[in-house]
Amino acid sequence: MQKSDKQSIHFAFTFREVWILIGMETMKKLLFMPVLALGMFSWKANAQAYFNGRVSEAVSGAKMKNVKIMVINNCDTSYFNVGADGNYNITTKEGKNRIFAIADGYITELNSMNAAKGSVNKVDISMVSKAKAETDESKRTTYLIKHSPSSADDGKSTYSYETGSPASGMEYKYIRGGASAMGIMPGFPVASSVAAGRLTAGSILDFGKWKLWSDLNAGVFAQYSNLYKNHVNKGDRYVVQVTTPAGVPVVDATVVLKSGTTTLWNARTDNTGKAEMWYMGGSKDGKSTKARFTAEITAYGRTELMDKIKPFEKGMNFWIMDGPCSMADQLDVAFVVDATGSMGDEIHHLKLDLDTFIKTIALRNKDINLRLGSVFYRDQGDEYVYRISPFSSNTHVTDNFILDQHAAGGGDYPEALDQALKKAVLNMDWSSTARARIIFLMLDAPCHQDAATYDTLQKYAVMAAAKGIRIVPVACSGTDKFTEFMLRNIALLTNGKYLFLTNHSGIGNPHIEPSTDIYAVRSLLDEMLSVTSEFSIVPDCQKYLDANAIYHTDSLRTTEDPFNVLDSIQSIKLSARDSAALRDSAIIRERGKYGAISWVKIYPNPTDGPLTINVQADIREVFIADIGGKLLQRFSCKKGDVLTPNLSDYSSGIYFVKYPTANGWVAERIVLRR
Repeated sequence: MQKSDKQSIHFAFTFREVWILIGMETMKKLLFMPVLALGMFSWKANAQAYFNGRVSEAVSGAKMKNVKIMVINNCDTSYFNVGADGNYNITTKEGKNRIFAIADGYITELNSMNAAKGSVNKVDISMVSKAKAETDESKRTTYLIKHSPSSADDGKSTYSYETGSPASGMEYKYIRGGASAMGIMPGFPVASSVAAGRLTAGSILDFGKWKLWSDLNAGVFAQYSNLYKNHVNKGDRYVVQVTTPAGVPVVDATVVLKSGTTTLWNARTDNTGKAEMWYMGGSKDGKSTKARFTAEITAYGRTELMDKIKPFEKGMNFWIMDGPCSMADQLDVAFVVDATGSMGDEIHHLKLDLDTFIKTIALRNKDINLRLGSVFYRDQGDEYVYRISPFSSNTHVTDNFILDQHAAGGGDYPEALDQALKKAVLNMDWSSTARARIIFLMLDAPCHQDAATYDTLQKYAVMAAAKGIRIVPVACSGTDKFTEFMLRNIALLTNGKYLFLTNHSGIGNPHIEPSTDIYAVRSLLDEMLSVTSEFSIVPDCQKYLDANAIYHTDSLRTTEDPFNVLDSIQSIKLSARDSAALRDSAIIRERGKYGAISWVKIYPNPTDGPLTINVQADIREVFIADIGGKLLQRFSCKKGDVLTPNLSDYSSGIYFVKYPTANGWVAERIVLRR
């Protein structure tokens, strides 16, 4: 007898016995249970809420056309069309819903409501033109921290956000006990009304301190090499710079590192025309492999082959591609933020900084298509694992989404970083062509420390590099050395930069000192604005350079801006010749921080490639770096030496001659035009 026949007889016998034993009436009830369960499932699926209302222009009251409604419920985001009459009628899930109206040239304030199951909620939405909002100081809702005190130390004092105008003379209050929904850590000060720009930060570009990075891997970070196996070493790095025959960088070209027919790494060229690539097969003791590698470069609708490339320790690889001079006008910026309870001591300051950053970056980039998005994440078992605000050219949408978040949950130290990065890289609609794509990754804890999670994190860091997404970690209070090591690796893999909060602000828990030689301290807001500028500035086809590039301030520069024009002429474009005349090394030395001290004499400036550097003081080393701070050339020297570097192979733009002195590092600007 077949096995299937045995099973059939056994089932029939069991069914007959049950029928006899429990009776026909009871059996009928059992037969109806699946139907009842189906009905219950259907009832649960209909646990919905309903919204309707009218979308109108705030000043005239006219109905708005071509409008979409975006609804965020937990981690789900839905879009709905507004009718021709300006009315909308939508169905969403019960619970907390955040509702925005999106239309080109207009902004809307946040509408957030807890909707009960089956409820019908009327929400009329007024939209204000961006032009009016930018000149109306009252447009921005002020978020205050409301204190609900209880008895002295019973752990039940609560803090929450509310809207309104801050009263004068508000002082810091200390949280005692539980801190409830905001997840703010007990014992740390929280201002009832705080201003942006208070958080202090530093930055490390490991591309700019490449020998130091190798030393750290063999020293303080060596203990983490086995724990986080996918780290980068000295011999792993390959750099290709692609320019046009006129020296203009080819931005956002695809570059593929290959060994035979095997693909080893995918990258995109950045705003300077450079592609950073890594051979993760493994260098040994920081020395490059003997394997023969090639690179495939795709731009202007065609692919060209570099039949042999060398590792960075032997120099950069240069490639010239003939094509029309064109620069993508797209700039995508996403904020991925840890919103667990341990971030509570700083998250409200971070939100205010992001709010101001969004306004500033939108104002500075009116001539390009800026899109912003955000992912806030916690951990498995929390209220949510992640919440997403998709990319939008309406910066007000992302701004309001961020201001609506708070810190809570977490519990253990590691968080769902890998899942947040996956959603940001894989599920957000990144532009297919762009001058820059940036993720600011703000966190204070690593991912869960197991092999599968590390592999997921590595996978999406590699995918980010392939998409041309540059990850800029921002390490907050509580970050440990392993997390620093991991984040600096992610920044290197994606051609990014490592930022870290410092103790100078006096805000939040203690911050660890980073493993580096020297760093400057300024506001986190300034650091983020500087990074965005560094990553997105490109010379246009007429070889004109934006004033922001000419007056760029990098993290190692100790001289001052003698004309104090950083904020006053952001929109002015100066020719390379005029810009250099304002910023040659003699003027910097005479009017800079150290008065008339003369360390080096550099000429010509501007240059079409050749430089002469007369060393006039006891300086041991001189470096050539690009606008992002990456070291390109290095020279040992002494007083009286004459150095003759040549920049002819590099793309047109701003470069720095950097050198250490007894008073700190100095960076002097050079304009390369070809």
